[in-house]
Amino acid sequence: MKEFSKKLLFADYMIAVALILGFFVCVALNGAYTKEMYAAMLSCGTDLSYSSIPQLYHLDGFGILLGTWAAQLGISSGAYYMMSRSDHKIQLPMAMLNTMPDDIRSQLDMNQIITTVLSTTDN
Repeated sequence: MKEFSKKLLFADYMIAVALILGFFVCVALNGAYTKEMYAAMLSCGTDLSYSSIPQLYHLDGFGILLGTWAAQLGISSGAYYMMSRSDHKIQLPMAMLNTMPDDIRSQLDMNQIITTVLSTTDN
């Protein structure tokens, strides 16, 4: 499950990068188109105002999509972090027991140590 989650999180980041790059491309195209329209309108003697320049792409929807994807990316990153944290919490008592000397480990109740570590750790 963790490997699939890692791949899914990676895919989320790649889609976010593609969306951001697409947004910048559209902004650049809008800028080039607007510059071209300004030049054409100036050569014709048209009065220029902000409302008289048409936009090649209306980026309001793209901005909403990008914001929504960023929120989804935050949620999936948080979920992956929580899953990794719980996996680490399970592995912690085993790592502690593996580092103990054999003579001490044989005198301890393994179940009690695992239960104690799992109930007292905050990670």
